[in-house]
Amino acid sequence: MTMNATVLRTASDYMLVRDDNTGNEVRVNTRDARRFSPGDLVSITYSGAMTRSIPPQISAVSIRKRPTPPRPTPPRPTPPPQSDLTEMRAVILVRRQNSLLVRDMSDNRQILVNFPHARHFCVGQRITVRYDSIKLGNPPVVNAIDITPIC
Repeated sequence: MTMNATVLRTASDYMLVRDDNTGNEVRVNTRDARRFSPGDLVSITYSGAMTRSIPPQISAVSIRKRPTPPRPTPPRPTPPPQSDLTEMRAVILVRRQNSLLVRDMSDNRQILVNFPHARHFCVGQRITVRYDSIKLGNPPVVNAIDITPIC
């Protein structure tokens, strides 16, 4: 049998792990325990026999370290709302790298919204756009300070 687990503690002849499948702590008897460190992800091959003690114990046939998955990049925060901003509710019509063409839900006019993180939004998505001024043109253009999805 194979158990995927996270190493919690090591000693000279055993290590304590948390089974990824059940969340239970398990003592793994092995002479190779010192090769691993707390936080390591491991794949443990064992006979399938497990004691009923607390914590349960197994004897490892082999232990192999698994690669740590890459950490996701956190989204870039948007600046806090400013007090003198105008707010518009809109539907996204076209998405570009750094801008969105939207339809203002209050008067159905199309507006180009410049926003550095526009690529994170989807066509058809409803949003609230906060901006400080509008430049007249065809279509009018705003520089968004903050964009929030409408749920």
